[in-house]
Amino acid sequence: MKKILLLLCLSLAACGNDTTTMVCGEHNVKYTMSPDGETLTAIIDDNDVTLNIAISASGARYVGKMQGQDVTLWNHQSDWMMFFNEDAPITCIVK
Repeated sequence: MKKILLLLCLSLAACGNDTTTMVCGEHNVKYTMSPDGETLTAIIDDNDVTLNIAISASGARYVGKMQGQDVTLWNHQSDWMMFFNEDAPITCIVK
């Protein structure tokens, strides 16, 4: 599992202190992945949130809470999606 996370992390160039910016629908997201790939530190619409890796059938899924809502950022290959609670997925575009 850790080898897969490391490969994913390296392929996304989002390890360490590199910050990635993306737009998910009307939401602005900036995130930094921890070196071990276990957490994402994100700023979503000016709200700081830490998302932890979670089980995913494919790709990488990070979950946490922001202002009382469940937040999920899910990545598969080069595609990102964001979810709030059980709402419909929001497509993200990496800038």
